[in-house]
Amino acid sequence: MPGQTRAVAPARELLLANHRFPGPYVIKAFGPASDEFRAGIAAAAVLVVGETRASVAHRTSSRGGKVCVTVTVNAFTVDEVIEVYDRIHRVPDLKLIL
Repeated sequence: MPGQTRAVAPARELLLANHRFPGPYVIKAFGPASDEFRAGIAAAAVLVVGETRASVAHRTSSRGGKVCVTVTVNAFTVDEVIEVYDRIHRVPDLKLIL
């Protein structure tokens, strides 16, 4: 609807109720099994928390066309998690985020 913004991260209250900060937070992003997609997801997390606080792994589908990129961020604050979600949502060809 016009004038509404789309939430890209879980609600702040939900995050605070279910996670302790600082601490690890896992996000899974699904998209095409391309180097560009994997790099885009990794760059989104690293841009927010830096290389030392982000680890990235990926698993390609059995047919090889899709990939799940798992990002674990050592988040100091809930705002960092929200920002990582926001940046991941900007990655082209993102199909699903958990």
